[in-house]
Amino acid sequence: MRTERPKHLHLVAGMPVVERVLRAGLTLAPQRLIAVVSPLLADLPVRLGMSAQLTAIVQDPPSGTAAAVQVALDAAPDCTWLVSLLGDSPLLTGEIVAKLLAGARETRAKVTLLSCHLDDAAAYGRVVRNEHRVVRIIEARNDNPAERRDCTEINSGVMVLDAAWARGALSRLSPDPRTGELLLTDLVELAVAEHNGSDASWPVAAVIGDESVARGVNDLVELAAVDAIARQRIRERLMRAGVTIVGPETVFIDESVDIAADTTILPYSVLTGRTRVGAHCTIGPHAILDHAEIGDGVTVTASTVRASSVAAGSDVGPYSHLRGGTRVGPDVHVGNYVEMKNAEIGTGTKCGHQSYIGDATVGAGSNVGAGTITANFDGRAKHRTVLGERVFTGSGTVLIAPVAVGDDARTGAGSIVNRDVPTGATVVGVPARVIKRRLETGQPTHEEPNG
Repeated sequence: MRTERPKHLHLVAGMPVVERVLRAGLTLAPQRLIAVVSPLLADLPVRLGMSAQLTAIVQDPPSGTAAAVQVALDAAPDCTWLVSLLGDSPLLTGEIVAKLLAGARETRAKVTLLSCHLDDAAAYGRVVRNEHRVVRIIEARNDNPAERRDCTEINSGVMVLDAAWARGALSRLSPDPRTGELLLTDLVELAVAEHNGSDASWPVAAVIGDESVARGVNDLVELAAVDAIARQRIRERLMRAGVTIVGPETVFIDESVDIAADTTILPYSVLTGRTRVGAHCTIGPHAILDHAEIGDGVTVTASTVRASSVAAGSDVGPYSHLRGGTRVGPDVHVGNYVEMKNAEIGTGTKCGHQSYIGDATVGAGSNVGAGTITANFDGRAKHRTVLGERVFTGSGTVLIAPVAVGDDARTGAGSIVNRDVPTGATVVGVPARVIKRRLETGQPTHEEPNG
């Protein structure tokens, strides 16, 4: 791959290559899920957040695919069927793996291959049949090129083994003369050579999948190709489930994203991570949602929502940025060029234009005027701003945290607020001073600014 990141940890549709393979295997509800890894990936279960499901066993030095399977069999002495998957086959699906295991159980074959047909067999091992029976796999280096010119059945490298037979058979394999390694594909010839039964109990079977089962990842070009296929599958799955995607080829959605029916995704939008989008939403165009929680009936236009939530009926954008755990309540309007960071915005609040609301709480029914800024950093630490309910900030207000503004209070345009504002008061100036205060009777009283 020519990258610092190990091949198996590169992402396909937002998920590490090897995790996609492992999760395909998990659909079988296996007794054990084992990854045979190099020392570099000894902590693979932790890296993938799968410590409760996955056991990693280090093979050092690597000595071939058959030796890796022997390691797994030794760790699972009670298993009946061993499903051997390749860690760099990210287009494997739970459906095809389940079909492969079902084929093994039905035929009771000692070896059940997952094969497919390719117009260009390239470096894949070719499946050789005698009539309908699989008898051998011939590697490209040992093959007659003429046998590979047309559509060819190839071995994907994925297979199911009768575990009881495989335990003994692996010890009878001879190392490959070129590499000195034990090769799993040699089990095919061994099973055929040792067969003494009828055709009905032929020891090698094959389940045929589509050509994607053979797609491995060995460089960044191949990674991009399988990523495109995986994302197309995601879009098709969502559209069949009731999600409208306009210009599908321009929309990128990770495997881990969930979108409810009757939502529309517009062109050039990117949805990644653990993003959840409710029903009847409009996302895009040019929206970025990363680890976002989006409620029903939300509109996000040409904006970024990252590690934040937007509740039902709200709208965001265009050209706004919500980040850092911001929680936008129901029926909120966040207009253009607004940045919110670690903010909590109450129901029905409006923040229309060119504002920064950071480390702040804004109560329900408030109006944040254009250009309002919460100055949350004093050069050493971040501080919080708290606005009550039904607060109105005039254009260009600067709120110097820590500061609190009471319910029903107002700030004049251009005010610099560096002290708490009482409930119902109106403040103006630099620094802001009270010019009007609401008495307990509800009647306003006027005050002249000091100085």
